[in-house]
Amino acid sequence: MKKFGLFVLFAGVLLVTVTGCGKKETKLVCNQESSGVDVIFNVEFTNNVIEDMDFSYNMDLSSYNDTQIKAIEKQDFCTIVKSYLSSYKNAFEDCKQSVKEKQLKVSADLDVDKLTANAIDKKSTPEEAKKALEKEGYTCKIK
Repeated sequence: MKKFGLFVLFAGVLLVTVTGCGKKETKLVCNQESSGVDVIFNVEFTNNVIEDMDFSYNMDLSSYNDTQIKAIEKQDFCTIVKSYLSSYKNAFEDCKQSVKEKQLKVSADLDVDKLTANAIDKKSTPEEAKKALEKEGYTCKIK
């Protein structure tokens, strides 16, 4: 009978591990819009620990002429955005920029282990991260 009990316990642990039961996954989406620029942070949590974070910067170029847009395409907006977001600049990875249909898009993954002391702490709960980003002027929703 003891062997059967151990088997049931092992099977239950295996089932929880395989199906992901016990893990609480939460997503926080924060954005800030100003003067045709939309900045968005996506933060993914597992059990109140930040697992993944990415960033996007979208700029409406519809009021720019073709010459101005070509000049924008030549600029390094990854560096510009990093300097603007100084608390996050060390965490930027795989930053990309593109201009399509009169929209400039800069996107990057953020290494949560490289966030500076002024940024969000990796061990923040979704509510704590929401408060921190809202202090910076972002509007956030926990999903």
